[in-house]
Amino acid sequence: MLKDIKAVLYYLAVDMRFSFMVFWSILLLSLTAMFLIVFSFDTTMVVSTSMAIYIFCGITGFLTTRETFPYCIKFGATRNQYLLSVLIYCSVVAVVFSTIHVIIKSVFDGLVGMAASGSFLTYHTVEMTTLANTWYNQLFVDLVICFLLLSLGFLLGTIFYRLGLIGGFGTLALLAIAFLLPTTRDFLLDALVDMDGWKMGLNFFMLVAIALFSFLPNWGMLRKASTLSSATR
Repeated sequence: MLKDIKAVLYYLAVDMRFSFMVFWSILLLSLTAMFLIVFSFDTTMVVSTSMAIYIFCGITGFLTTRETFPYCIKFGATRNQYLLSVLIYCSVVAVVFSTIHVIIKSVFDGLVGMAASGSFLTYHTVEMTTLANTWYNQLFVDLVICFLLLSLGFLLGTIFYRLGLIGGFGTLALLAIAFLLPTTRDFLLDALVDMDGWKMGLNFFMLVAIALFSFLPNWGMLRKASTLSSATR
């Protein structure tokens, strides 16, 4: 079983390698270009890279089922091995992304400090929370949010895989309606967010619990899933 999980993890890593390199290359080149523009033209720029990373994690999780599930099953992995491998994969990707993000932010903060200029400002999500703006809190916040988005994206991708466009968009519509209802919206906000002035006190335990719990529906949907998605059958 361990060898099968290693093989699935290797396949997941190889499948993601190209998009991983493209994403970080573009992000790094964009930051470098903006940094040079600021100091070349004496202007001010405020940059927040957190949102780009979160969106990439959500898209990565969403595409995982469709891109990797059929091939892993055809290569001999069981559905339980696949799900366990994806859980490990999401955890590792969250750790790697949050670590690289904190390193890149620290490097550019260091360059700005060496230039003795406040013209190029990089903001992190932790500055919107009640946590102190330290590198370990940045790492922690990124880790939790990336893992949450990877897990939710994986769940949404599985829903589209099993139930097709009608089931997928129907689920999104139900979630949107549930969030618009004052009762469910207030319940979710009370459970996840504790406002302190203009800053948010996020319930990280609840966010991790939601991320882990979101893997349970995947097991039910993929347990007898075909290697062809509903959209292509």
